Amino acid sequence: MKENIPDGRFVSSPRFPVFHVPHDGREFPAELVSSVRIPWEEFLAYHEKMRDTDMRLVIPDSYSHNGSSCIFPVSRLLCDPERFPGPEEPMERYGMGFCYEKAYDGRVIKSVTEELREKTLRYYRAHHARLDGICERHSRILFFDLHSYSDEILPPERRGESTPDLCIGTEERFTPAWLKDLVRKHFLRAGFSVAENTPYPGCLIPGAILSGRTDCDLIGIMLEIHKRAYCDESGKSIPEKLSLLRETVRRTTEECPAAEAAARKSGGFRPETGI
Repeated sequence: MKENIPDGRFVSSPRFPVFHVPHDGREFPAELVSSVRIPWEEFLAYHEKMRDTDMRLVIPDSYSHNGSSCIFPVSRLLCDPERFPGPEEPMERYGMGFCYEKAYDGRVIKSVTEELREKTLRYYRAHHARLDGICERHSRILFFDLHSYSDEILPPERRGESTPDLCIGTEERFTPAWLKDLVRKHFLRAGFSVAENTPYPGCLIPGAILSGRTDCDLIGIMLEIHKRAYCDESGKSIPEKLSLLRETVRRTTEECPAAEAAARKSGGFRPETGI
């Protein structure tokens, strides 16, 4: 049941924070693993390079066990819930759609059949149903889409570009300027370099919001963190650097209500979108 917010308090009530982690899954369902066509040790090596290493540990402790986190449990190489499941997905041309056939370097790692796609879709749909359910239960949401990346796995056309420690991904209808500014401020203060929509643009917005199936007032932003900012040369996360990221996200989250109120007071909201 959606929370009841009295008329007149709707726009000033705090938003429910949601931390989405789609690419840090470490489960390998047998019915999907049967498609793997390379030695298992090599598949696991690709998994480690391509997963968003320990992004679940960037979620502030106070939000990790209260229903605020939505973590996809399965390896992204078996099911990627942030790809479109049809031909409209641009990464399909690289064999890296929602049901991966190839790794980042073009190597074929799985045999993708229609039967496998149908099995994979069950995991995909279950995850999106969970996201939609969160939107249906809460009237106002602050949505963080958490990712990490490395230069090695950038799309071929972007390799060699200068990359920031933090890429802020935005969606025009759902990412207000005050939220972008707040994220930028806190990450710059923490010593990270920041860019917007470079090298990855956009932010996942749950289907229930895009389709209008719920009237949840959601704002969202993607935080795409370069692995050099918190991992060692072997790709393992460094606890102290993870702690700094977690603290930076916590400070950003906790300042959001005041920043939103200030933006409303100054007229920094567009009436047609609510942001």
